[in-house]
Amino acid sequence: MDEKKELSFNNLYESYLPLMKSVAQKTAEIYSLPDSEFDDLLQEAAIALYTSAAAFDKERGVSFGVYARICIKNKLISYINQRFKSARIPDEVSLDEILDIESDDTTPDKFVVGKESLDILKNTIDEMLTDFESSVLWLYISGMSYNDISKALSKPLKTVDNALHRIKVKLRKIYPR
Repeated sequence: MDEKKELSFNNLYESYLPLMKSVAQKTAEIYSLPDSEFDDLLQEAAIALYTSAAAFDKERGVSFGVYARICIKNKLISYINQRFKSARIPDEVSLDEILDIESDDTTPDKFVVGKESLDILKNTIDEMLTDFESSVLWLYISGMSYNDISKALSKPLKTVDNALHRIKVKLRKIYPR
């Protein structure tokens, strides 16, 4: 990695460290993980931040802060599912809790703007998609593969593929090419 890119990521890392710590802590609480797992979660969050920065497309209409938060959370869920095969998000945990929407920490995007963008996106998704389709979409935009989504949701691969097809059809009605 050249020095300029390394400095850029270091700045991004420092800016988003409070977010990564917050999401890692919330994840550790939800899954009742021991304190010894926190550093591993934080490392996974840093990897997710890096990959989200590389994959971010501002043309999709979501702020980077929202996108990074989703990618980090989904990376941590994937890590937990791989490490503790039986770990799953409890049914009573809402999407707001998972994404830690009510957090007091702010991102460089200004948390209020990020929250408004997420609220608009969530409302659109809630109106258009089924609960299952929403789950698939969040996991997909975080960068998870079809196989990982299938495993995370305990559904057959073809079911995930069909859901993504339906999602794309629905989204094209609102956001034509």
